[in-house]
This record gives sequence, structure tokens and C-alpha cells, in this order.
Amino acid sequence: MSGSSTEQTAIGMMEIAICLAQILHESDASAARRMNYAAGKIYNRLKSQGNDEAAELVYTFGRTLLDRELFPTDDDLPRDAEVHVT
Repeated sequence: MSGSSTEQTAIGMMEIAICLAQILHESDASAARRMNYAAGKIYNRLKSQGNDEAAELVYTFGRTLLDRELFPTDDDLPRDAEVHVT
């Protein structure tokens, strides 16, 4: 396993956060956008406190929330796509 234990923990926590964000996004398509906004505020706070490593992790999470493959919007669906509401 490469990287320190702390790095591995950070990666694991990031993956968990992404999974939770995807679940929220499935029921509310605006959730990823709102989480990205909140992540930006947290990033700025952490940077101002000198917590650069934590800020970079939050920045990475925020950028991931903008990934249309992970968090598609209605605009990303083909026009003839079937939408299933559960």
C-alpha cells in the first residue's frame, strides 16, 4: 500500500463522502451544487486558519462534486432517456 496511513484514511473518507453525496444527489439534483458551495466556504476557512492539507482535501471533494459523470444533471441525459421515479 503506498502513502502514509493518514493519506490512506483521507482517501477512504473522501470515497465515503462521495458515495453519500451521490445518494443525496439521486433524490435532489441540486444537492451536489449546494455541497460544492459549502465546501468552498469550508476551504476558505481552513486556508485562513493555515490548515492547507485539510483545505486541499475539501477542495478536491468540491471539484469532484462538479464531475458530471458522477453527478449528472437533467441536461446530461439524452433526450430519449427513460426516467424512472421510485
